[in-house]
Amino acid sequence: MEPCKTNVLLLLLLLFYGVFLSFQVSDVSSATDTISTDQPLPGFRTLISNSDIFEFGLFTPTPGIDSGNFYIGMWYRQFSPRTIVWVANRESPIPVSFSSLFLKILDGNLILHNNHTSETIWSTGVNSSRSKDVEVALLDSGNLVLRDGDNSSADVLWQSFDHPSDTWLPGAKLKLGSQLLTSWKGLTDPSPGLYSLEFDHHSNSLTTIWNGSNSYWSSGPWDDQLKNFNGFPEVELNSVGGFVWNLDESYITYSIPSLNSTYYRLAMDVSGQLMLNVWYRDRQLWELIWAQPRDRCKIYNYCGSFGICDKQVEVVNLTPCRCVPGFKQAFGENSNDYSNGCTRETNLQCDKGNDVFLPIKNKKLATDPITLVLTSTNVMTCASACQANCSCEAYAYDSNKCLMWTRNAFNLQQLAANEGHTFFLKLAASNISTATLNKGKPKHSKGRSIVLPVLLPSLLAASVFIFGLYCCISSRTRRKRIIGDEKQSRELLEGGLIDDDGQNMCYLNLYDVMAATNSFSEENKLGEGGFGPVYKGMLPNGMDVAIKRLSKKSSQGLTEFKNEVVLIIKLQHKNLVRLLGYCVDGDEKLLIYEYMSNKSLDVLLFDSLKSRELDWETRMKIVNGTTRGLQYLHEDSRLRIIHRDLKASNILLDDEMNPKISDFGTARIFGCKQIDDSTQRIVGTFGYMSPEYALGGVISEKSDIYSFGVLLLEIISGKKATRFVHNDQKHSLITYAWESWCETKGVSIVDEALCGSYASKEVMLSVHIALLCVQDHPNDRPTISQIVYMLSNDNNLPIPKQPTFSNVLNSNQQLASADYVFSINEATQTELEAR
Repeated sequence: MEPCKTNVLLLLLLLFYGVFLSFQVSDVSSATDTISTDQPLPGFRTLISNSDIFEFGLFTPTPGIDSGNFYIGMWYRQFSPRTIVWVANRESPIPVSFSSLFLKILDGNLILHNNHTSETIWSTGVNSSRSKDVEVALLDSGNLVLRDGDNSSADVLWQSFDHPSDTWLPGAKLKLGSQLLTSWKGLTDPSPGLYSLEFDHHSNSLTTIWNGSNSYWSSGPWDDQLKNFNGFPEVELNSVGGFVWNLDESYITYSIPSLNSTYYRLAMDVSGQLMLNVWYRDRQLWELIWAQPRDRCKIYNYCGSFGICDKQVEVVNLTPCRCVPGFKQAFGENSNDYSNGCTRETNLQCDKGNDVFLPIKNKKLATDPITLVLTSTNVMTCASACQANCSCEAYAYDSNKCLMWTRNAFNLQQLAANEGHTFFLKLAASNISTATLNKGKPKHSKGRSIVLPVLLPSLLAASVFIFGLYCCISSRTRRKRIIGDEKQSRELLEGGLIDDDGQNMCYLNLYDVMAATNSFSEENKLGEGGFGPVYKGMLPNGMDVAIKRLSKKSSQGLTEFKNEVVLIIKLQHKNLVRLLGYCVDGDEKLLIYEYMSNKSLDVLLFDSLKSRELDWETRMKIVNGTTRGLQYLHEDSRLRIIHRDLKASNILLDDEMNPKISDFGTARIFGCKQIDDSTQRIVGTFGYMSPEYALGGVISEKSDIYSFGVLLLEIISGKKATRFVHNDQKHSLITYAWESWCETKGVSIVDEALCGSYASKEVMLSVHIALLCVQDHPNDRPTISQIVYMLSNDNNLPIPKQPTFSNVLNSNQQLASADYVFSINEATQTELEAR
């Protein structure tokens, strides 16, 4: 046979077979409503109820022979589109390749049988020996019954009403078990979804549940007098029949009047709404007359993970869902399908440190799954903790709690302006600009894109000219202004400064100060540093105070002194020494602080006898308090402050050994977005300076972090960093700690005064954190918020890099490249620049 004729014949055979199969699938002309033992039903024929209302047989969710799988189910006979009300094999679909199928009675059961393989694909599963006279009937109520006889009065062996899927038809008696209805998984997927209608025996109410555990709507308890549930106020079900709750037989049902023009069905929709629909035959449509929850945003996980639900969208056919910036629909983009939530457009770059946070305001926070909650913290600590955790996708700060989400964030909701919270979404830095544009900002027109490049050079030139003119004028008037500032500062100081709360700062005259300190007697002297001596004094009201007397040789002028006073006024924290007042009289400039009875940390820590008063618990209390004070300076105060001289002698201890950071004479104020600064005057204490500051004068928050790392090693070891000697070797404390870390994870450097009364795990964690703080490069050091988090969580800490700068400082090399102003004896040199 010629190839051409062969192809034509094959094509005709395929066409005939396709027509034959199409006829099999679409043939619904069977007039019977029963299946008996001697009259099976071919798989692609159907049962039709007596009044032509319901149809039962095999179907595909999307009509056509190539739609994938077959299901055994029931639907309304003459409704378009086809409305499925029951599915038998939701979890076991039948492959489309199965063609020789029969529904028949075997051993007292209705089964779906494959004649080719003699395999039973589905069965009603009744344990019965009856096989004679058993038949299946499709009733006008939509109930498929297996009964022991060929009449309506025969015993019912099995019925579809006892095995509901997603639809509750009138007259169906649902048993009051744990689960009544379960939604489809998708619009064309009858398999069990995540939403269900269940009965709560404790409250005698119907509830809607997500994923078998999360309840999001309740009908309210049953009212036996009204014969109704309290949660059905919008529908007068009595007008269509009403509910019946039979406690004796433990079932619930509802009924409607016998009307030929209307049909009712109560269904658990794919979306998670419980819907009551009515079919008007004359209009040929289903009309929704009641749904709960009415507000779709109250449905659990309605918009999926990282989807935002906007309750202001009230149009039924318009989805209230959208993805958060930087995300897209998991599937069905630009459709209403958010069942699988949203996925990232760009993956996070945690290992490269290129992730940023995008604040999304006015949101009802996601309720699940909150994977980590930190209490007694602040928003900056929260951000740092999320940034340090590669699994953290987003965070929020709510009522002193840090909430973090990993992998999923369900039930985000858009609220009106000035409502809700800010949801901080972690995005890859490369994704942030696109995400910001997608937040609903109007697009730029072509006209703007043309005008901007033309105007920008002109604007830039004009700005340079104006700035140069300003500098020229400023240089001529700067000297006059300085003289005026000094005069104005003295007038302000002597007149009494006013703090932000409108309260006058305590201004003491010199006579009162001399009376408090017994004329600055040596008996009252507490100590002395580069700034000058400190005296203990007693105010007229009996309060003990510490009075710092600035040296007359100090280069600090009145303007700088006033700025320091104003700075300390603004710093109010329980772990910072409180400024109570000040005095200015001639050359005398004095600051009055609260008195710390236990003096400074170095007095106890570096004394072989007094150090025994500092047990491990007390030392960690001092560490934690110091971190909180430093965190306030760096992140939480109205001003960002770099202390620049954090050390043991500047940590004062009150009666309860609570630490308070003191001495802000060298502190530097940073702008809100300022990262670092530089200076030609290197101020501070030898042994605590970071490499970039000691060698180049670069100042940043990481300068304080380095000093804190040294301080932490001192607290652990009881050794002073500036006078450390080990086995007659010129190792620094940092080098010694590194070698100990490599050998014993740091346990070998613990202060002998502790006599073994410490937890080795806590010691190892503390040394680990200290070594992270003293790494050479500032970018490698953690922020203070990350340190706070690390002290309470030792999971996934980065490995510290070996510090090398400490060896350089210990080599007696002369560092003459910068103008150093520090003291070997740890006396702080106060060199304040104007701020």
